Amino acid sequence: MKPARAAVWNARAALVYSLGAWTTLGALIYYRRLQKGSTENENDPEANQLRKEVHTKEYPFGLTVRTEITYKEVQPPLTQLLRRVVSFFVPDDGPPSEK
Repeated sequence: MKPARAAVWNARAALVYSLGAWTTLGALIYYRRLQKGSTENENDPEANQLRKEVHTKEYPFGLTVRTEITYKEVQPPLTQLLRRVVSFFVPDDGPPSEK
């Protein structure tokens, strides 16, 4: 490959890399600010209820798809989630009550 052509490809790769890095940084800042705004309503009784999102999409021929997503406020501990993931890939011969 000629040096001029290699320099063009180097510039393209640098552009794609920088675009990805700035997008990641922007998303990180956005979600941090989003989390700070959600912690302000902890004393509000309406904020402690389950949060639900409903998405409806209509397709041709009368087909309608409705998706409901419910977010729970109580999340299981991280160690319990990791154990479930590991037990899926590595079977354990222990009693089922520990899983």
